[in-house]
Amino acid sequence: MLLVVRWLDAERPDDGALSLSIADAAAELGLADERGAVLEVMGALGRLEERGVVDVAWPGGPGGDARITLAPDVRRDARRLFGA
Repeated sequence: MLLVVRWLDAERPDDGALSLSIADAAAELGLADERGAVLEVMGALGRLEERGVVDVAWPGGPGGDARITLAPDVRRDARRLFGA
């Protein structure tokens, strides 16, 4: 849900792409242990990618911000739910 909210806040780019700071995402999700939280968020992104919900790229290399692209079905459903 955090990814959809970020995409909506970014004015719903047609390509479904958004930039995500893993550390910021972990903090927003209320994950306490910094190192463990980062690994937890990265693991969750990997699982979403395996399910075909997102594509994840690391343009700055591991440890930098992730470039997330929401799948077309996710964008379609979010537009229906949130009226875009």
